[in-house]
Amino acid sequence: MADTGSSKGPVRKGVWVRIPPRASQLDLLAELDSLIDVGRRAPGSDAERRAALHLERRLQELGRPAETEPVDAWPGWPLAYAILATLGVVASLLSTAAPLAAAALAFAASLLTFLDAAVLLPTLRRVLGRRASQNVLSWGDRERAGAIVLVAHCDAGRAGLAVGRRAVERRAALGQLIRHPIGGLELLFWAQLAVLVSCLLRLAGLDGTPLTAVQFVPTVALIVAVALLIDIAISGTRGGENDNASGLVVALRLAERFGADRLEHFAVHVLFTGSQKAGAAGMRAFLKRHGRELARDGTVFLNVDAVGSGTVRYTRREGPLLAFRSHVDLVSLCDEIAEDDDEENAFGARPIVSRAASDAYAARSAGYPTITISCRGRLDYVPGRVDEEALERAEGFCAELIERLDAQVGADRISAAEES
Repeated sequence: MADTGSSKGPVRKGVWVRIPPRASQLDLLAELDSLIDVGRRAPGSDAERRAALHLERRLQELGRPAETEPVDAWPGWPLAYAILATLGVVASLLSTAAPLAAAALAFAASLLTFLDAAVLLPTLRRVLGRRASQNVLSWGDRERAGAIVLVAHCDAGRAGLAVGRRAVERRAALGQLIRHPIGGLELLFWAQLAVLVSCLLRLAGLDGTPLTAVQFVPTVALIVAVALLIDIAISGTRGGENDNASGLVVALRLAERFGADRLEHFAVHVLFTGSQKAGAAGMRAFLKRHGRELARDGTVFLNVDAVGSGTVRYTRREGPLLAFRSHVDLVSLCDEIAEDDDEENAFGARPIVSRAASDAYAARSAGYPTITISCRGRLDYVPGRVDEEALERAEGFCAELIERLDAQVGADRISAAEES
């Protein structure tokens, strides 16, 4: 059992004891205001750089070592996807006159979209400009076999009609109606695939009014997508109060709460990623640079993202096109917390499927145990506003998850090592 005093006793399998929080130096709302004051944190922007330097200083003031590491980012995804959607439209128009060329064009557009969105491999974005970004990294005790990496991204996303409140609310409502959350890139990719199939059918010799009518629907969808993506490309950056200044301040509070020697089996590292909105560039750079130092069976990535409004959600699957499962042990622990919380109803936690290319999705793609904690409203979409109660709920839920992870999973690892 983890002792709540300065010394630590043994941890028995399956036993969890709450660690009383230390008196905090951090005012969540004041810290959030400080991050907002640096400006709109577009990927690779000066404002994102100022936010990273501010976070580095705050970690050092909390008594933790902290440093920044460079990240290459290609943030021109709206224009890149607009070009790929346009290629799909051109392929559809060419399909009657030159079906082979149309099929090749539609296949190329679909493949490049899949590689960029699902594999997080920048394709067409590479020719649209590179930006210099940075991660903020604070290592805990690197000698311990177990590691919990607290993750939150520094940057903010773009504005535009397709990502505005009304559009997101309607998409969330439709997703609840059909019981399948809908991602914007998912719609684009399925429209491209539909055009590709139509081109292949024409190449095989099929033709006629029914095929033309069916092909018309995804073609119109791609035309609308081009307009919406160009609107995003020319729009500015959002304030990022909830997504993700809220996650940054909660991660700071957790880093303060779980300082040196607060856990029995796990070290707590902190990673504030740059340019998450540019294909999780910061997480991909971190894994490329430090992946060999982190054991895949002993490193857990806890992603804190958009926790400023609503009640707690934890992912059981996430990904823009391919939805990977969050690690089963982490989901099980979150389920336990949600069940124990039923009477008090403090967290209101429940699982969701996220259609975002989050930092956790990038780490899960590389084979690491991951889960994302966020806060959502009734329709499970991310609002822009922030309230202190949601921040406190998210911090409390993450703290319980970390404590149970240390007491249960950590104890299991020790038992397995002793048996072997």
